[in-house]
Amino acid sequence: MKISKVEAIPLFASFADALGDVPSELAHPAFGMRVNPLLGQGAVIVRLTTDNGLVGIGEAMGRPGARGAAAYINELLAPLLIGEDPRHHHALWSAMVEEMRFAPMGVSGVDIALWDLRGLIYGDSLPNLLGGPMREAVEPYASPIPYLPTPDKSAQKAREFLSAGFRAVKLKIGRGLVTDIAHVEAVRAAVGPEVKLLVDANGAYTVSQSIALAKDLVKHSVYWLEEPVHPEYPEDLARIRRRVDLPIASGEWLGSVYQFRDLLKAEAVDVLMPNITRCGGFTGMLKIADLALMENVKIAPHGVGVGVGIVAAIAACAVMPNFLIYEYNQLFNPLRHTVMREVIPFQDGLLKPLDGPGLGIRLNEDTIAGYRID
Repeated sequence: MKISKVEAIPLFASFADALGDVPSELAHPAFGMRVNPLLGQGAVIVRLTTDNGLVGIGEAMGRPGARGAAAYINELLAPLLIGEDPRHHHALWSAMVEEMRFAPMGVSGVDIALWDLRGLIYGDSLPNLLGGPMREAVEPYASPIPYLPTPDKSAQKAREFLSAGFRAVKLKIGRGLVTDIAHVEAVRAAVGPEVKLLVDANGAYTVSQSIALAKDLVKHSVYWLEEPVHPEYPEDLARIRRRVDLPIASGEWLGSVYQFRDLLKAEAVDVLMPNITRCGGFTGMLKIADLALMENVKIAPHGVGVGVGIVAAIAACAVMPNFLIYEYNQLFNPLRHTVMREVIPFQDGLLKPLDGPGLGIRLNEDTIAGYRID
C-alpha cells in the first residue's frame, strides 16, 4: 500500500461576508490580536489517498494564514510522502519534522490524516489504535469570553455558556489589572462557586504585573492563569510560577516537541496546552504528553480549529493518562461544524469520541467547495 495523492485545501470564512459589520469582540477577542485583527476563521483540510482508494483526512492550523500552511504541505511534504507506506507513520513523522521544523502545522495535518488512514486500514477507532481509552468522555471548557465592553456583558456570556451545557468557562484578560479583576468578579458571581473559571492573558503582562494579578485571581477561585507572559520566555513563566498560588498554563503557540521540552525543563508550567493541528498531530501530541507525564504536568489541549481537529483532539484526550481539560472554542466560526457531516457528541457537559474507524468522519464537500481559497 502506497500514498498516491496528497492534497491540502486552504479554507477561510470571512466575518465580513457572514455578518456584514464585524463587532470588536470578534476582530479583537484577546490581547494577542490587538494589532493584527482576526478577520475570519481559517483551516487547512488534508486528504491523503492511497493506491487502493482509501482516503485519510487531517487538519492543519489555519492561523496565521491557511494558504501558507497548505502550500508547505502541497509543495514540500507531498514529494516526501508520495509512494510511501502510510502505515509507517513514525518514520514519516520524523522525516516531515526534519523537513519542516519551521512550520509544524503542515506536519500536524498530514499526521492526523495518516492516523485516520491507519484506522481505515485496520477497521478500528483511534482511541483503540492509540492504546485504548483512559476515559469514555472528555471534559471541555467553553472559550472564550472575549473582550466585551462591560463586566455585565462578560457575565452574560458566561451564563450563555452554562445554558449551553458547559461547566467550565474561560475569560480573556489582559486589559489592565483593574479592568481584568472587574470582569473576573462579575463572571465568578454569575457562574457561582462550583464552575471552573479559567483566565488567559495571551502574554499581556510583565512578571511583576502577573504576580500582582495572580494574588487577586486567587481570591476568586480562578482555576488557572494562562500565558501571563509569552511562552517563548520560559524563565519568566517559571519566576511567576514560583511566586503565585495558581496553576500556570501555556503552550498554545508552540509547535515543536523541543519547545515543550524547554518549558518543562524550566519548571515553567503546571499545564501544557498543545494544539493537535499545530504541534505535530497525534504523534507530536502524545510525545509531548509523555514528556509532561514524567514531570507530573497535565495536558489541556488548545482547541482553536474546526471539526476535523476537534474530533482528533477528543480522541487524543481520551487516551492520555495526564489529560486535564479540553478547550472547546465557541468563537463564531462558520467552518467549525460544517466541514464534516457527523455531529460531535456533547451531552451533560462532556464530549465523546466518535466510534467509527479512524476519525470516523466524512467531509462535507459543499462546505469545502464554498470556502476554499486556493
